[in-house]
Amino acid sequence: MKRRPTKKRRPTARAEIKRVEKKSDATRRLLLERALALFQARGVEATTMRDIARAANLSLGAAYYYFPSKEALIFAYYEQNQREMEAIAVRAAGTLRERLGSLMHGKLESIRPQRAMLGAIVARLVDPGDPLGAFSAQTRAVRERAIQIFAETLASSGLPPAAVGVAAHALWLLQLAAMLVFVNDTSAKAARTHGLVDDGLDLLVPLLPLLGTPPGQAICERVTSALSRAGISLASQPGTPVRA
Repeated sequence: MKRRPTKKRRPTARAEIKRVEKKSDATRRLLLERALALFQARGVEATTMRDIARAANLSLGAAYYYFPSKEALIFAYYEQNQREMEAIAVRAAGTLRERLGSLMHGKLESIRPQRAMLGAIVARLVDPGDPLGAFSAQTRAVRERAIQIFAETLASSGLPPAAVGVAAHALWLLQLAAMLVFVNDTSAKAARTHGLVDDGLDLLVPLLPLLGTPPGQAICERVTSALSRAGISLASQPGTPVRA
């Protein structure tokens, strides 16, 4: 008996959507990869969207379809780096001092490939009015996730919620200060910045229990109130656990 030729199944609508999504994700990743390489080599200001499209072998229109501006590409980098930090937080182990060290040193190493790019936009990073700034409204979601990592790391310290909020923000500011030094650190393997991180943690971590005492709690309340009046709210307690 002759076997009937099997009919080729057409892909389902769901499978086709997934295929298109995978291709779309791959194109986004390629554009971001090429953009970061150009930003690192030439600087953000000297790189155009046309340069990025050409490097990715795409039309300018296609590049704009995925990323409407260079700023959108940098926001995508912030998001990507934050996911990397959340993965580092999940893997961090040991004492509180050791886990905080893993986070701080891990952050510096995570931005090492983009040191030149970040160094070129330092003035924008510290400008609250610049969308790319660390304190801007546009970067608030990533900033809060970054602070949340510290809040969750401090959750086992026994500190009251208000103290956790203050300490998490203080640690995030220390991390930001270390990043600003790191991008222009010419010492071997950025030893100067890594040493600054260790010195800062060795100073701060032993002081954390003081925030749980009545005088410490009073200070935390005053800091929280002052910042609240300035329109800055502190994350007082850990929320959803970070995920890799």
